[in-house]
Amino acid sequence: MKERRGPVSDIAELSRWKLSLAVAFSAVTGYLLYAGSGRGSALLPGYHLYDSAVTVGVLLAGAGVFLLSAGASALNQYTERRSDAVMERTAGRPLPSGRMAPPAAMVTAVIMLAAGIVVLARGGTWPVLLGAFNVILYNLIYTGLKKKTTLAIIPGALVGAVPPLIGYTAAGGAMTDTRLLLFALFMFLWQMPHFWLLLVRYGEEYEKAGIKTLRQRMDDRSIRRLIMAWITGSSLLLWILTAILMPFSSIAALTLLLLNAVFIIAFSVITRADFAGTRSKYAFVAFNSFTALVMIILIAFA
Repeated sequence: MKERRGPVSDIAELSRWKLSLAVAFSAVTGYLLYAGSGRGSALLPGYHLYDSAVTVGVLLAGAGVFLLSAGASALNQYTERRSDAVMERTAGRPLPSGRMAPPAAMVTAVIMLAAGIVVLARGGTWPVLLGAFNVILYNLIYTGLKKKTTLAIIPGALVGAVPPLIGYTAAGGAMTDTRLLLFALFMFLWQMPHFWLLLVRYGEEYEKAGIKTLRQRMDDRSIRRLIMAWITGSSLLLWILTAILMPFSSIAALTLLLLNAVFIIAFSVITRADFAGTRSKYAFVAFNSFTALVMIILIAFA
């Protein structure tokens, strides 16, 4: 029996609105990294973080990326509706559950993608090109490779690194700026353990759907060790690079260092035993909270 939900609820689930909001926040962070740096004043006199022009720009960049992310998610669910029906985690989504017809999902995806492009066009050519590139990277390259190779995680991780570039270029910055590249590198490296955490939690379902995963070569315990080593190494590396290459104050650098230390210790405690029940949820909460706090600190000290 089909679960009854309203069309608004189904569209929200189709767009994965929580994830799309997180993606939009990374774009906003990219925008404010440039707008708050003071370098924009050479282009627009009085271009400060709290100017109305910046407020409008932030809203447009965030809204545009949100719409693109939502549309890409809807398109992805349309493409993978048969695979989603196999996995318990995704079987309740609007398409595999039968609550929404595939043509309706495709129309929804096209409308959101088109709206996202139109909104981003207000920020210039580069945001539009980067946004379109990311939709292709996610929906064609990453999705197309998931059932063929475990290396699909690389283009999948690149998808998470592009939204900050969209926000930064929408504010008038160049993609070659050091602070942007470091933030994009952080977002890229941070996608890897995100995928692996899902793998430990839902690995059997992924394999049932035909998705190539590390579980074909490693057991869950080895994957947990990989996650911990990756997080520790990349977190410390990025702190060192940030402290050296980004013009942050000593307070900002110390804040990031303490946050890194607390996160690594807390995450090691959470992942010490097998993931089960609330423990896996704690791992995701800690992981996502750390990511959000890093972005907030970057904004605060931009």
